[in-house]
Amino acid sequence: MSRTDTLSPEQLREEREENTQNQAVGDTLLFENDKVKVWHISLQPGERIHYHRHNYDYFWTVLQDGQGVSNQEDGSQVSFTFKKGQTSFQNIIEQGSSIHDLKNTGTGILEFITTELK
Repeated sequence: MSRTDTLSPEQLREEREENTQNQAVGDTLLFENDKVKVWHISLQPGERIHYHRHNYDYFWTVLQDGQGVSNQEDGSQVSFTFKKGQTSFQNIIEQGSSIHDLKNTGTGILEFITTELK
């Protein structure tokens, strides 16, 4: 699921189109029931997780400080500085689904727990 290759804008667009229905938002599904899905995401420096779609409200918590860049569905990029313990809630139900990827641009492991609220 995680890749270290650098993709051209055309390759990113193709991957985005291929993954419009991909709902695997992490490396490992840790838990799922009728109310939640809990994912673990761990990216080595330079690694990225492929495009994926969020259809549920979710929140993530950072397990280690790090840096990242995310390519969005519209082709834009967003850079992040993450701090251990940082948590963010994403209101997908209200805003509509979201498609993006995430690349670790830092020097250490980028690690999260993401919880989707079904």
